Amino acid sequence: MKPLFITGTDTGIGKTVVSMGLCAFLSLRRGMNVGVMKPFESGLTKGGQGAGPRDSVLLREASGSADSLKKITPYAFEAPLAPEVAAELEGRAIDIDSIDRIYRGFSKMHDVVVIEGAGGVLVPIKKDFFYADLISRWNAPTIIVSRPGLGTINHTLLTSRFLQSKGIDIAGVILNDAGNEADIASQTNPGVLKRYLCAPFLGVFPHLAGVAEKRMDRERLADAFEKNIDTAAILRFL
Repeated sequence: MKPLFITGTDTGIGKTVVSMGLCAFLSLRRGMNVGVMKPFESGLTKGGQGAGPRDSVLLREASGSADSLKKITPYAFEAPLAPEVAAELEGRAIDIDSIDRIYRGFSKMHDVVVIEGAGGVLVPIKKDFFYADLISRWNAPTIIVSRPGLGTINHTLLTSRFLQSKGIDIAGVILNDAGNEADIASQTNPGVLKRYLCAPFLGVFPHLAGVAEKRMDRERLADAFEKNIDTAAILRFL
């Protein structure tokens, strides 16, 4: 089994959509048995919905996994906050060892496990333990998802160089065009990032209308990922 960790430069940039595309590609185009994890999901009552872990459902459907949602997301919180803060508000203690056990179980069941983080690599999970520490703990090659527009050069280079300083393998960087942007920054940023990144630039994942609001056809997701992303660079880590 090989893991792939999907992190981002910020929250709300479409890590889940990119993760869905990756899962659909690996399962449908490469014939892999794909497992998924989103160990922590916050904001279950955002918008007054209170519908339970939502990203986890999307990831499971895109991957074709039949694993329990309680294992895919062991910790689901009501407030849209970092896991450490959300857990404190709910009076819950986060047990990293229990997450390790789930991860090890998945590692025996699947060819690859795609793990999605929340926010960025320095979002705290519990006291003095950040997402970067979880990535290091699982020795997971990491894909960084960034927005294409203004500000992404700084955010992306900061994230990639921090991960590099921690000795974490970076599988590459994907810009997610969630907002269907066409400004000059979005047009020039890919070239600038290719110039300065210490990791592969994998491409721009296209805007897919409605993908975050409804169940997306797995074939469409796999096609979008295969046509726009340097999948060969990712497969070298698997």
